[in-house]
Amino acid sequence: MKKWLFNPFIYIAGARSLIFGWAVMLLTAFIGHFNKVHFDGVIDLHSGRETPIWFYFADQFIDWGCATLVFYIAGRIFSRSSVRLIDVAGTMALARWVWIIAVIIDVCFIPSLPENGSIQDIINSIGFVFIVGAFLMLIILVWFVALMYNAFSISCNLKGNKATGVFIVCLLIAEIISKIIFHFILLKS
Repeated sequence: MKKWLFNPFIYIAGARSLIFGWAVMLLTAFIGHFNKVHFDGVIDLHSGRETPIWFYFADQFIDWGCATLVFYIAGRIFSRSSVRLIDVAGTMALARWVWIIAVIIDVCFIPSLPENGSIQDIINSIGFVFIVGAFLMLIILVWFVALMYNAFSISCNLKGNKATGVFIVCLLIAEIISKIIFHFILLKS
């Protein structure tokens, strides 16, 4: 069970993981639309900003695309074995499955904070349920990063300190690229 939760890429990769990952990404975007949940960065989740429905779907695919591209290039550079784009794309898509849990937690536990409210309005809207939801979100974020690391390690055949160092740098680069893309998209919207 532990392997299915943290390293399903041993059992499923390539096109099958890509199709499953894309399906979950679409469902995550659809559910996220109802509580205005955005994934405006490879490892970011925010709620409360109203945007057109297409933007919720674009979030998912921009984040996935940035991560896939950066990790694939790094795999080609640092791995001694053959790295296939379909494997990196599929495992990175499949790693995103935990975000559907985060969206459900956000919809159920975390109330939307007032956009133009005072500090007191924001403090009043934060309660025990909000704190529990935020803690659960932190656990899901750590889980997601662990899944991404395992996806990268398996699909690029990298292990140990080298894999860890490359992964950290690539995650930061993918996050920055996605933030730049979202910045330009928001300027156009």
